[in-house]
Amino acid sequence: MAMELFEAIRDRKSIRTFIDRPIEAEKVRAILEAGTRAPSGGNRQPWRFIVVTDKEKIAKFDPYGHQDCVEKAPAILVACADPHDTWAKYDEEEICYRLDVSAAIQNMLLAIHGLGLGAVWVLTCSKRDIRTLVGIPGHWEIISIIPFGYFKPEANKRMTTRRPLSEVAFLENVNTPVT
Repeated sequence: MAMELFEAIRDRKSIRTFIDRPIEAEKVRAILEAGTRAPSGGNRQPWRFIVVTDKEKIAKFDPYGHQDCVEKAPAILVACADPHDTWAKYDEEEICYRLDVSAAIQNMLLAIHGLGLGAVWVLTCSKRDIRTLVGIPGHWEIISIIPFGYFKPEANKRMTTRRPLSEVAFLENVNTPVT
């Protein structure tokens, strides 16, 4: 059953507790396809995605043991950027490709949610270890990892609140908050 876009945006949350159930190949492909549909500067599409499902490899993703959600995930998506595949001459701060990949990540998080799976966007990880573990070329930049999979809803009750629109959005100038 397809989920309405705004419902998916509103109801998606970070899932950190997964069950040990493989994810169907067609769902993984749909998630990756969603990522490739993101906008990118000049349509350069600098994203590169690696999906890891091997449990032995996944166990090595978090060598310091800080994040259970990484070690126990049935799958981890490694989101990378190829900086050579960007408008480098216009990107002095080297941020454009990171923004492009972040847009792709958001698409994939929504697709994961829409497919009845859960995920969490993890920014802190041992990038050097991951690079070696999955053979990422030296010039690619690892942007983040996304552990994902099936989950028990009752094990993921943590809900985050959002700031009211009046605190973060304005009309015409910063003195006119959206109400």
